[in-house]
Amino acid sequence: MAGFTERGGWWVVAQFALFALYAGALVATEPVSEGVGLGFARAVGLVLAVLGAGVGAWAVALHRFRVSPFPAPGDEASLVTGGPYRWVRHPIYSAVIAVALGAALWGLRPAAVLVAVAFVPFFMAKTGHEEALLEERYPAYRDYRSRVRWRLVPGLL
Repeated sequence: MAGFTERGGWWVVAQFALFALYAGALVATEPVSEGVGLGFARAVGLVLAVLGAGVGAWAVALHRFRVSPFPAPGDEASLVTGGPYRWVRHPIYSAVIAVALGAALWGLRPAAVLVAVAFVPFFMAKTGHEEALLEERYPAYRDYRSRVRWRLVPGLL
């Protein structure tokens, strides 16, 4: 098995640092208490969080619950192209973003919304690194990548 750095360990460290920043913004900042559209923001947040959790659970189940935060695929990993992987190449990361943004909106925490939005460029960069490793490991990944255009959000990213 490859070492920490070869598996992309520094990506994992950065990811967990970003998660810690998000958790701090979610629990240690004051919610917005006055303004127009707060009920709508909460409703959108709830829908995003629930949909994100569902997509994430579906994607993890397709991997038989053998997932890792490391960009390099594990020894027991396999290429999954069905389920939510038909629409985006990294639905687990999509789910993390949706749940984080949804929880921040539902809780009316602007600081947490900003950190959740920062997940997008982070995961775009991480998936760029990860996809090079996936192409090395799975020859079919190149064809899959050409068929499924979007990394995180269909029609957008």
